[in-house]
Amino acid sequence: WKMGNCSTRQKPLACTFAKNKNHRIACFKDYTFPPQFQDIDCTRLEKQISGPQYEEIKYAFKYLSENTNEEIKKEYTLEDRKKLNKILNFIKPLQNILLLASILLILTCMLTSWIRGSFFIELFFVIFPVFLLNFFLAFALERLYGIKKMTKRLNTKIKSVVIAWNVINAHNGVFAVHGPERWDENGNSKRKIPESLTL
Repeated sequence: WKMGNCSTRQKPLACTFAKNKNHRIACFKDYTFPPQFQDIDCTRLEKQISGPQYEEIKYAFKYLSENTNEEIKKEYTLEDRKKLNKILNFIKPLQNILLLASILLILTCMLTSWIRGSFFIELFFVIFPVFLLNFFLAFALERLYGIKKMTKRLNTKIKSVVIAWNVINAHNGVFAVHGPERWDENGNSKRKIPESLTL
């Protein structure tokens, strides 16, 4: 029953995505709560394998997602991660508001320039500072707070959990993969932001 991994672009036997269901205001995510692997989709596993082996693999995969969730929770208790997440709660909504403001300013400038006839100069002087601020916020997250470094640290911890699980469950002929990949109904691979565990 050894199936393909992310690189073969096959639809996995089972899959779960890390989700954060806590929100602060309306659609803004609260980054202080760790995302967790919750709902496991075992549709293809159930079609391919039946009986006791199906139950064993399903239980083992659920156990893997629980262990991974524990690693994520531990990561979110670290001081640098706590500090970053509090800052993300401020910066991410601000970036969304700036993006919305940019769109509104572009539409306003287009309408104004259509009426008056001078388009490019007004658009440049109004929109450029907004985009510059957005770029600065993204740059600050990386340079000042090391968001990529923390993500890499967490991914390394999760990878070690997945590797250990793969060794223990090799007798079932399945292996798990952790990564930001998702499949559509036809089995074609497409990128998605939430981290996933696939089998």
